[in-house]
Amino acid sequence: MSLTLSDIRAELAADTRTFKAPELAKEILKDGMEKELAALALDKDQTVSSRALWVLGYCDEMEPERIKSFHAQLIPNLKNKNLHPGVVRGTLRFFQKHPVPKKHESFMLDLCYRYLKNPSEAIAVRAFSITVIYNISKPYPELLQELLMVLNELSPHEDGAAMRSRIKNTTKVIHKLMKAK
Repeated sequence: MSLTLSDIRAELAADTRTFKAPELAKEILKDGMEKELAALALDKDQTVSSRALWVLGYCDEMEPERIKSFHAQLIPNLKNKNLHPGVVRGTLRFFQKHPVPKKHESFMLDLCYRYLKNPSEAIAVRAFSITVIYNISKPYPELLQELLMVLNELSPHEDGAAMRSRIKNTTKVIHKLMKAK
């Protein structure tokens, strides 16, 4: 039996104990419902949106070419104030592995720096922001220098192991890249 949009929405809104993102991703890909899932990733219901992004992430891992066309649609959603950290995290997760479309690079760079510099932001959002900034900055030595300065400034103040590790690893990669040029 094929999934419907209401089936997907109901599954995304289900109790967390019964929600199984990888299985839902397989069903969505099998039934060709990735467009509907991408629309739900932009839903006003933050639980539905967050979980849809989670499932979309699994779809991306399984068949990235089928999900690639939806990436640019996710970025404008980040302009919405008071997004649940799960929505932001799910969106940034895509752009750790995939390039930010050129027309959105400036916006994403500014936004990710805001997330990174905000100590009250969720750790995963801040860590993913480092990678997104690095990926955008990689071709531009002056932007890499700026990222390096920010990371050096943040480093001594970070309590979380995830942030310390991401800062350390990104700093190391930047230094290596700059020596190669």
